[in-house]
Amino acid sequence: MKSNSAFMGVSIIIGCAILGLFIMLTFSNNKNSTSKFSNDYKYEMIPVNANNVIIFNKETGEYWRKFLPENERPSNWEKEKSPINK
Repeated sequence: MKSNSAFMGVSIIIGCAILGLFIMLTFSNNKNSTSKFSNDYKYEMIPVNANNVIIFNKETGEYWRKFLPENERPSNWEKEKSPINK
């Protein structure tokens, strides 16, 4: 009976170590990676303040603004003029 519980304990420890290693390797944020899934996204969401949100297209310079008034339903997204001229 004692050997069964020791085997079970060692199995749990090894299983947790393998799971931790898997999670660490899967979700690690490698800054040197040139992967498409790094922080190089096309759009960026910028909360300006409690009532304004901007979505910015990094490639074209276009952005959309939305005013979120308190205790009212949200307004529509408004396309703003780009500060970047091509």
